[in-house]
Amino acid sequence: MYSLLLDSSNIKLGVAIAKDDDILIMKYYDAWQRQSEFMMQEIEAVLKKSKVKASDISRIIVSVGPGSYTGVRISLTIAKIWGICREIPVYTVSSLEILKDQESISICLMNARSNRSYIGIYSEHKCIMKDCVKTNERVLEIIKSHKKYEVCGETKYLNIKGYEANIFLNMLEISERSKPISNIYKLKAIYLKD
Repeated sequence: MYSLLLDSSNIKLGVAIAKDDDILIMKYYDAWQRQSEFMMQEIEAVLKKSKVKASDISRIIVSVGPGSYTGVRISLTIAKIWGICREIPVYTVSSLEILKDQESISICLMNARSNRSYIGIYSEHKCIMKDCVKTNERVLEIIKSHKKYEVCGETKYLNIKGYEANIFLNMLEISERSKPISNIYKLKAIYLKD
């Protein structure tokens, strides 16, 4: 089974093709506010390079937020169109959970701008703290009080080094324990507010 994996929820653009549990090819790079320009051409490029035809894709896994309002909508719109037009299942994953370290309890972070962070805490297959928005000050307090937890994500904005996961392996793992969206037409992004 071939899967198309998509993420454009934050500053990076992510596209991958997987066969069963193996990533065949991936593109993951900074493309802040330019994901809409590059996403379709990157999908075409990974299909061509992996020698997988679009018709071979039998499911899509997409991050649905939290994250950049426009960024999340880019990959989500593409996933919805492919799912509807090709009549294939679409699986959704949290943009924070895909940042986790599968070996540790993980504080997953993303810059929410205006001195705020998106935060979720995950341990293996469990959610310890549901994705939410907190001030950066509060996030730093949480990190300080949970020193054994792994801080994950693009955390330069907090002046700390975060663990950088292979988001595509996490997307595959999360999708294996979830069900596809029952009604793609009703699929919506997850936007968090204070």
